[in-house]
Amino acid sequence: MQISWFDRLKEIFSYLLTTGIIITTLFSLGSYWQKGIIFELISHFKVQYFVISLILLCCLGITGKKRLLLVGIFCTIINLTPILPWYIHRNGISQETPNLRILVYNLYGGRNSQYSQVTKMVRKENPDIAIFLEPTNTWFQNLQTLSDILPNSIASQSTYGIPPYGIVAVYSKFPLNDYSIKFFAPNKPTIITNFNINQQTIDLIATHPTVPIYRSTFKQRNQILEALSKYIQQLNHPVILAGDLNITMWSPYYQKLEQETGLRNSRLGFGIIPTWPARFNNSIVLYILSRFFQIPIDHCLISSEIKVVNVKTRANSGLNLGSDHLPLITDLLISKPGN
Repeated sequence: MQISWFDRLKEIFSYLLTTGIIITTLFSLGSYWQKGIIFELISHFKVQYFVISLILLCCLGITGKKRLLLVGIFCTIINLTPILPWYIHRNGISQETPNLRILVYNLYGGRNSQYSQVTKMVRKENPDIAIFLEPTNTWFQNLQTLSDILPNSIASQSTYGIPPYGIVAVYSKFPLNDYSIKFFAPNKPTIITNFNINQQTIDLIATHPTVPIYRSTFKQRNQILEALSKYIQQLNHPVILAGDLNITMWSPYYQKLEQETGLRNSRLGFGIIPTWPARFNNSIVLYILSRFFQIPIDHCLISSEIKVVNVKTRANSGLNLGSDHLPLITDLLISKPGN
């Protein structure tokens, strides 16, 4: 029996769709095969691989090719596997009233002049501790207006470059004790301090490792993460590690940090909650692309003794905050010792 041109076209289309699903799955699995800058860069887009494979799977279902459909379903499930736990995991989550709110926000340095909008957002969110990354001198002047709600502060000094990629600042309602500024890599300061809450001493580490887009900066970021891991393993109090870590949860280097320190990501059970890139103003096309390719690189990692009540961003605040990052806001519960 002669096959019609339409059936031939449908068969070719179904094979192309299946090939597309398999390719997205290979990209998703790439970081598991080998470490390195290329494999790590492709590891960050697990959500995008799943969405693409799901769309292709729906198109494949229309063709009616059952064998290929089974292949597509199998690959799509593989792509879903690293995403699903971030939505269904419930360990370490509390329904009680939180007593500690942490805000992490990369201000985007000298390229962001939305000073009043940001301070307005901070007042509305009313964090107990706010960690700001890349503030300039002008930003420090504007952040000083928050001293009525966040009277205690620590800031590293600019050591190189404009804009000030290396600067980290911590503002707090609590007194900040025993603070130090450590350099786990040249020109990349990390603020280490502690504070007391509910008869507990909490070690706070605020950091901003290097953007790993070149081999040299990739190596330096990993060096910072490794040094942080060794430092955290020596601490005796519960730990909060927060900042723009320039890494997602699917990177093998991130997973090594968690495994060695015993810390967990506070967003676990609340979803992926991407924070970068926040926006592009150039065109509607770039805006849509930025929304699709958003990934979670701002984090709040916590010790097992600390419970999480809620995690969110200000993605739909209606405020133009001027940064390429979204602020990450984490509500935590610090219980009294023995509870």
